Amino acid sequence: MAEGATETAQGFPERASASPSVPFSSPSTSSVESSSTTKKARKPRIVLEGTAQEILKRNNTAASRTFNWNRFYTNHAAAGPFFKDRHWLDREWEELKELGGPADGAIDAYERPSGTKKTMLEVGCGTGATIYPLLERYPRARFVAFDFAKKAVELTKSHASYDPAHTHIFQHDLTKPLDDLYTKLDDVPPEFGPAVRQFDIVSCVFVLSALAPRCQAKAMETLLALVAPGGSLLFRDYALHDAAQLRFHSLPSASYASNPSLLSRQTEPSASPDQSAPPDPTFDDSNRPFYRRGDNTLTYFFTAAEIQSYVDEAARVLDIEIEGTCEVVEREMENRKEQWGCTRRFVHASWRRVR
Repeated sequence: MAEGATETAQGFPERASASPSVPFSSPSTSSVESSSTTKKARKPRIVLEGTAQEILKRNNTAASRTFNWNRFYTNHAAAGPFFKDRHWLDREWEELKELGGPADGAIDAYERPSGTKKTMLEVGCGTGATIYPLLERYPRARFVAFDFAKKAVELTKSHASYDPAHTHIFQHDLTKPLDDLYTKLDDVPPEFGPAVRQFDIVSCVFVLSALAPRCQAKAMETLLALVAPGGSLLFRDYALHDAAQLRFHSLPSASYASNPSLLSRQTEPSASPDQSAPPDPTFDDSNRPFYRRGDNTLTYFFTAAEIQSYVDEAARVLDIEIEGTCEVVEREMENRKEQWGCTRRFVHASWRRVR
């Protein structure tokens, strides 16, 4: 695979193995602290000794960036249930309720004044874990989705709920020029109705982290360009010092230690990169929190300031006005059956385009 393709894959799925049966939410700091003191003692799955800064100094061997997203989806689809439907989304973002109501025709709030239906674009559709639960809840909306992996698109279109009258699904690389994406957006199934280039809702959930650091700022610009005036961009991804990141440095087993995972060259392991501003496309990505997982998928861990800086710069380039919030939320996750737990950290955000 060419180097450019190697570093621009998207569609990182939510994993059943990494996400126990605890619903995603955005608890306050106090609720997290309370839950950690009242729960029974449990055996941790990951031994994380020391502070986050101390842990990050360990296991800094760089790895190859070679991976294959099609193989990832093929392997896990064949292995049985792996990809969880994201029924939690409309509990996290009130904006999704703007997609409308039931299909009983009682209320037409989901319709624009012109009579066209509300629209949503999902970036990195995976196996359809987002659009199909939302389509069930908001059947009068229209959904567009794409993914970097051809296999993921095949799986999404083979879903029992696939309906070209409500869904337009295709393969695309988010880092490609916007005009390339417009061409695919315009190529809609006849049943779908008018093509859409700007959407009421654009979602980017666990996707930007799968891009090489130097591609992330431009990808955010593309995302904002797809938001219609009055529409919203919904975002969630992995935050710096998430338990998944610390595990890469904690060396929990001899076999894990023998497989290098850190993708960004560590010139000074103790250095803390400046993540308050988006990098220049030509920047050296040394000391960046960019990793290869054991299944050869890629992931990056963000700060809220880093993500907000991408959005601010994209809004400036596009000459649009946005408002919203971007923050790091924590969630205590546990698996009662296996008696382990850890603290997950996510960058959670929503922005509305006001002009």
